[in-house]
Amino acid sequence: MKVLVIIALCLVALAAARPSDIVDFELDNHEQEQEGQPGRAVEGEYSWVAPDGNEYYVKYIADHNGYRIVDDNVVPEAPENEQPEDDDDK
Repeated sequence: MKVLVIIALCLVALAAARPSDIVDFELDNHEQEQEGQPGRAVEGEYSWVAPDGNEYYVKYIADHNGYRIVDDNVVPEAPENEQPEDDDDK
């Protein structure tokens, strides 16, 4: 019985100590980090420095709902639609 308890405690400690990092690396002009459960749900981000010196990043979630970008500075924001002024003189 003691052996089973020790084995169970070891398995619990191993599961708790297991890191959630899946990918974590950094190069001169590129960095990527991803955490979660592979094949189930992950969150991550990657960034790079473009040849013009600007740094870009993308933060994302990938899970049962698909791949979704939650924040980035890669695509410029579209200008808001301006409503034309009413022309009452017509």
